[in-house]
Amino acid sequence: MLDLRLLHQVIVLASFRNYARAAAALHLTQPALSRSIAGLEARLGERLFNRSSQGVEPTAFGELLRDQGQALLDSAAKLESQFTRMRSATIVTLRVGVGAYPAQLSVGEAVGRLNQRQPGLAVEVISNELRDIAAGLLDGRLDLAVMELSTVFDEPRFTTEPLPQHAAAFYCRIGHPLQGVQDPRLDQVLAYPYVGTRMPARMAAVFFGAAHSGSIDAGTGDYLPPIKVDSVWMARDIVRASDAVAIAPLSMIADDVSAGRLYVLPLRTDWTHTGYGFVRLRELAPSLAMLAFMATLRAVEADIAARMPRYGTPIDR
Repeated sequence: MLDLRLLHQVIVLASFRNYARAAAALHLTQPALSRSIAGLEARLGERLFNRSSQGVEPTAFGELLRDQGQALLDSAAKLESQFTRMRSATIVTLRVGVGAYPAQLSVGEAVGRLNQRQPGLAVEVISNELRDIAAGLLDGRLDLAVMELSTVFDEPRFTTEPLPQHAAAFYCRIGHPLQGVQDPRLDQVLAYPYVGTRMPARMAAVFFGAAHSGSIDAGTGDYLPPIKVDSVWMARDIVRASDAVAIAPLSMIADDVSAGRLYVLPLRTDWTHTGYGFVRLRELAPSLAMLAFMATLRAVEADIAARMPRYGTPIDR
């Protein structure tokens, strides 16, 4: 096994090519550095440096250690950082990027439950555009995401975990012209203005083909509704005040339906359900704070799934 301290000395000496300057940079005496290098050469059975009056030059074996040794040192530093992250449940702020549906369906309750058990844990919840969340994970602005999984399936740097799928439905205001239609078709429903968030590509083609309004994002394949919002609750308010229609998980509009403020349209497709889950960088070990949050959100999601019908099944309207 290579001693990382000795490996660092080899890299510094190969950089300075002078024992005196390398020793000063390492805060060692020149004889101590010479003994370290000589001992390593004896242990490896290979000469690492050629000495001359002008200084030292790394041999082929020395160059190999210099070139690949830095990657080993970087990996060791990253591993140490991950250990620090895992030990830290109360000091480091957990930064979670959240899509529109989980933000208003389950994440708030999960953060509340977690805070009751660990009041010292700092959590920052950031609700962004669908595509901004993945970028935040990749550039280090976020530690974890709860988002639509179909948008990141082809990204090998991520590891994902699906959360329960929740039934969703088209809905409109009470008294809407569609309320009297027994079995509306998708194109009939989308003949009215649709209000909602950016939709992932798994739904975009069918949706755009039936709606003939809004647009497809050329870069991502996402559907951009004609009335685009970032909040599911804002979409609901717009629907209640107009002839617009929207989609929401049934659990989010159940109270409005029971109170006679909204009407669930009797239209079901095989794609009207949530498809989000956990997303994090594969190379980073989860911290204790992240594991605690994920466990809490799983419990909240399971409670919601147990209360509501599975997608594709009707509910009372």
